[in-house]
Amino acid sequence: MCFRAWIQIIMHVHIVMMMSVVPTSNLHIRRGESASLICVFQEVDKTTTIRWKSAKEGFLTSGTTIYNHINNIEVQKPTQHDWTLIIKKVDNRFAGVYTCETNTGKIISNYTLEIVDGPRINLDNSSDSQETCSEGSTHELYCHFRGNPTPTVRWYRGLKNAVDTGITGEILRLPSVSRYASDTYICEGKNFVNSRNYTIDLQVNFPVEVDVMEEVIKVQVGAVVSLVCAVEGQPIKEGYWRDPQGKTIISGWKFNVTAEKDGDFPVQYITATSQVGALLSTDFGDYTCVGEGDSNSASKVTRLVQSESASDVIN
Repeated sequence: MCFRAWIQIIMHVHIVMMMSVVPTSNLHIRRGESASLICVFQEVDKTTTIRWKSAKEGFLTSGTTIYNHINNIEVQKPTQHDWTLIIKKVDNRFAGVYTCETNTGKIISNYTLEIVDGPRINLDNSSDSQETCSEGSTHELYCHFRGNPTPTVRWYRGLKNAVDTGITGEILRLPSVSRYASDTYICEGKNFVNSRNYTIDLQVNFPVEVDVMEEVIKVQVGAVVSLVCAVEGQPIKEGYWRDPQGKTIISGWKFNVTAEKDGDFPVQYITATSQVGALLSTDFGDYTCVGEGDSNSASKVTRLVQSESASDVIN
């Protein structure tokens, strides 16, 4: 009989303890926004006072009275049973645990307030928006975002129709970089608040190379001829043709010189086209296309050969 009573007492105490446990609600509030912590108590009477306290500051309120040293908060009572704690503008000071209880110590509600921030780029620990490296080297791009929760980082390539690289993390490692890796790289920082992008333009430098469209051209005196070469390199400082006497060809009465780029790729096409009837017998010989970069120069020759008849001309 005593044993049964003892069991009943233990079960009763256990049930009471379970009923008295108040779950904690988690609030995620962005910095600078307001927070509303709701406290509803139906059993209020004339002797009951509802109080808010924080783990950091202790008691903050009694009823609707705010203690003098606490700023930026108030208690709103939409009904006689509500004591809603309003934090008007949240910052780091207000992060922590809040409890609403009666003056007899009965806990009504618990809140854990966490300050959350969307991703924002940390420029001190990230690559510059304009990066250069040399072909064949190993280069790393860095992208560090601040935020709470800590943002995840994902990398994309290309400014238009960006391609997901499938690479995550703050570092994008590019081993044995080729010239074709020159592009725009986008890192995306993301958490449940929002997402932000940071763009890095990578330029891969490589030595200048020169190629000519034709190594030998046969034409007659007075004919029109076009000397075409491609200068490829990063960066390209200059590209030009030299005549058999070693003089730089410029646009004039004998030749018209043009330079064209191939889209975004680091190549220039240098074309020297003779004017109608301007080509003399003394103009035949070796024409040299020259490309100059920061680290080197390169050249290649087109030989202009005089043809005695139209049948000898190489088209």
